[in-house]
Amino acid sequence: MKIKNSTIISFLWVAVLVSRIFINMESSFLPSPLYMYYICSALLIICIVTDRILSHNTLKKGSLLWWSIAFILYSVVFGVIFANKKLSSLISFNLLSMITFYILIFAVASYFNNTQKVYTFVKISFWTLTTSMLFMMIVNWDGNFNFGELVSNVFSGYTRTRAAFGFDHPNSTANIALCIILISYILLLKSQKNEKIILIVVDCIMLFVILESASRTSLFALILFVVMCLFCHFKKRIKSRKGSFAIYALLIVAVILIISVSNSDLITNIFIASNRSYNFIYNLPVLVSSGRLFVGLGFIGSGEFMQLTQYNTFFVDNYFLYVLMSTGIIGFVFICAFIVFLIYKLFNKKYGYNQLKQIVGLILLVNIFSSMGETCFMYPSFISCFVYTVLYLSLACNDKKSLIKRSKR
Repeated sequence: MKIKNSTIISFLWVAVLVSRIFINMESSFLPSPLYMYYICSALLIICIVTDRILSHNTLKKGSLLWWSIAFILYSVVFGVIFANKKLSSLISFNLLSMITFYILIFAVASYFNNTQKVYTFVKISFWTLTTSMLFMMIVNWDGNFNFGELVSNVFSGYTRTRAAFGFDHPNSTANIALCIILISYILLLKSQKNEKIILIVVDCIMLFVILESASRTSLFALILFVVMCLFCHFKKRIKSRKGSFAIYALLIVAVILIISVSNSDLITNIFIASNRSYNFIYNLPVLVSSGRLFVGLGFIGSGEFMQLTQYNTFFVDNYFLYVLMSTGIIGFVFICAFIVFLIYKLFNKKYGYNQLKQIVGLILLVNIFSSMGETCFMYPSFISCFVYTVLYLSLACNDKKSLIKRSKR
């Protein structure tokens, strides 16, 4: 029996996600999940390249090709050319990790390059992550459930109790649960009634996981996603200018109310108690005084800043701060330019704006918000980044004509 290349590629993508889950576990069942990840990634890249060659569908000149080259050069420039000799061993490890990640996601995005394939990709990713999370819950759940206590616990500061369900950190757990909820919204677009019920049940379970983990970043990100979805829903149904103006006015009022609430002790305490303020207070002066403001202290992993003996740095629980600290102003401008490109391509009607692109665009905005509390944007330590980034690239780097043409085939 001949196995289709698409089946092999799908299987290897599942293997990549599962290997990353094993890496993020507190104690892995596998002796060396990192090697499994690199092997599966290499095989997946080879299969995709082979599939393109055999189908005479080589990667044409376009934004996907140019950005893939740009990110590889970005890694080489900061990992080799501007490498900090004081941190050479840390840079070498991170350089391998980042280049593998970039090549992998761009290769996968080049394969899942039309609407139908994107839905297939989302379905595979959703059920892989959901099955893994449910397994971890069954094995590690203590059996307690009190919704009121869970909600109040999230805002309890240092006294809160946090469940990781076998993962290395509660934030990792919540990040996966949030990813499952967000991409399930894509599946709801093409699901039948019974499938929708299953998806909603899964989402409720994942909400419970987020509350158990007491991750405020993921919880607020989910709330933001719901608010933006409601905004888009009502905006679509109101055709008049006055109605549209009213919707935007309500959104502005809502933002002002949120800012007003932030004047209370609640939001302030959350920000201070979670050490987010110290990220900037301790780290930015070190970067400025290092003499490496434009190229960063070194292309190292975000977790390494916590224990740098060469520099007196602190936690870097903010993706944009991490980029600034590791690659300086030059790297920061590059990443910001890429994000602006994604927003422009996903929300611009000229490039075939539809409901799928709208949802992925909202996921992008939520991901940007989350990355202000975690280094969870285009960073391999977070499993969600593998799924999100492939979605962004698949939809943003295909113009309207090519996307429609491939879908018809």
